Amino acid sequence: MQETINAVYENGVIKPLQKLHFKDHEKVTVTISRPARKSKTKNPAMSLIGIFESGIGDLSSEHDKYLYGQKKAK
Repeated sequence: MQETINAVYENGVIKPLQKLHFKDHEKVTVTISRPARKSKTKNPAMSLIGIFESGIGDLSSEHDKYLYGQKKAK
């Protein structure tokens, strides 16, 4: 059985944020990962993720409009 839970680390102890359904003294394997941190700077290129599946046909000629919200200077 595999289960993903959220926990907090306090004073050297990992404390689950929800009730766990294990027997006392049951052995488990723990894998720890930190949640992804949100970037403080917004990368405009990230808004292009998935755009190729959106049906937009003029992406190559109008990429500035979709990326920066403005038309390309002529």
